[in-house]
Amino acid sequence: MSDTPNLSNSTPLKEQFKALLITKPDLTGIEWSDMESAIGPNAEKYRPLWERMVSGKKGFFASMSPCWTAIPFMGVSWAIARRVYAYAVVAFITLLIINLLMPGTGGAGRVLGIAVAISFTVKRTYLQWLVTRIQQINQRGLVGAAREEALRQIGGLDQKNGWISFGVLLAIGIVLAAF
Repeated sequence: MSDTPNLSNSTPLKEQFKALLITKPDLTGIEWSDMESAIGPNAEKYRPLWERMVSGKKGFFASMSPCWTAIPFMGVSWAIARRVYAYAVVAFITLLIINLLMPGTGGAGRVLGIAVAISFTVKRTYLQWLVTRIQQINQRGLVGAAREEALRQIGGLDQKNGWISFGVLLAIGIVLAAF
């Protein structure tokens, strides 16, 4: 058992992908306060969805919550800002494939439609991903200040990297549209 959290970038990408694929997370031992510490800024926007997850509420719309910041570039910049790099990779590859298969303005409309649909699922995906990461912290037996630091490291909001990735993707889009 180590007192140094060091979980922010230490999880291999393979493990991050596995965490994204969990459809029914085990919420045992995870409280809203853990999630709130991990989410960081704007955590209150995730609480209603968390409460529906914890209560086991069923139904098609129970697991959906809109996240409008995840619409541009199919959520790539949102995922980078929220440090869910595995999701960013998947979304970016999907964005590339769609644009290669459906070039032009018709493809752009389809991408926008897909992005809007995806924006209703990213919050749940993010919460499921955080649950997996919090379980890793629980398995390591971290307590007190070390636990709080580990929780802050796994999530949070890195607006700088989110805006940088948005700018890079926008520049790439403008360059590609010009040719």
